Amino acid sequence: MKRSKKIEIPLKLVELENENYHILVEIRFSDNKPQMWVIDTGASKTVLDINQTDYYSGVETPLTEIESMGIGDSRIETKSGLIHEIKFGDDSLFDVNVALIDLSQLNILYHQFTNEKITGLIGSDFLVRYKATIDFKKLVLMLTI
Repeated sequence: MKRSKKIEIPLKLVELENENYHILVEIRFSDNKPQMWVIDTGASKTVLDINQTDYYSGVETPLTEIESMGIGDSRIETKSGLIHEIKFGDDSLFDVNVALIDLSQLNILYHQFTNEKITGLIGSDFLVRYKATIDFKKLVLMLTI
């Protein structure tokens, strides 16, 4: 029987505008290069920037292309991908399914307010799967892996 392990991951709270916050977490891939991701509890699916081709492999889905909805009525072209390894400090997760979306426009917005480049969005699928808790007082994300 596999045992569960609880891990705590430091978070960064970014104020984009007055009282407009985003929660960021640093993730590393197999090359150990730090990547910043937004924790997006309103997103149903975890997303990786489709331009980060070194970090995922494409996955065939029953529908070869999935459409996602952004805020408003706009549809976003989306594909499916698989990240083979995600690292949080000394801990790793393997074979993480993600939606692949071009995050260029998000990064243009972020560049106006911060020097962070966003590689992905952690969605509710990930947060539920790993029984996530966000502790705003300590600024940590707790996961059960």
